[in-house]
Amino acid sequence: METEREVTAATPTISTQDSALSHLVSCANLGASMVVTLVVGGQVVAGELVSGKEYALSTAQAIRSVAGDEDIKNPIATFFDQLAEDYRVDDEHEIPLNYLHIKDPSWMTGNGGWTSVKGTILRVHIAKVSGFSLGKAKNA
Repeated sequence: METEREVTAATPTISTQDSALSHLVSCANLGASMVVTLVVGGQVVAGELVSGKEYALSTAQAIRSVAGDEDIKNPIATFFDQLAEDYRVDDEHEIPLNYLHIKDPSWMTGNGGWTSVKGTILRVHIAKVSGFSLGKAKNA
């Protein structure tokens, strides 16, 4: 009769977050913005990497500026004001490193051209980025 043994396979820990990109995002969150090109979900996106605080405050301001019921707009805008606090810079606080923010994003189209959206900031989960480079195409 064979003795049964439990076999456990070691599961390697694989980070889905690029450390170099995470470092650049940390720099942006501290105020050092830079232009980047990203590959996200098979799409190429370019723009200025900015802080999460800038994203949150810009979004709160945009929500407050649209026409509509103040009782609806204010709680939504306040959520983004509070989100901006997550990105405050002080010695006692660790800024979250899960999203990056691209100001004035441009997307590469199927024919190799670019479509830009000015005046907005795109929020992307860092782990969804499969490639990146500094800079962007001249026409992006």
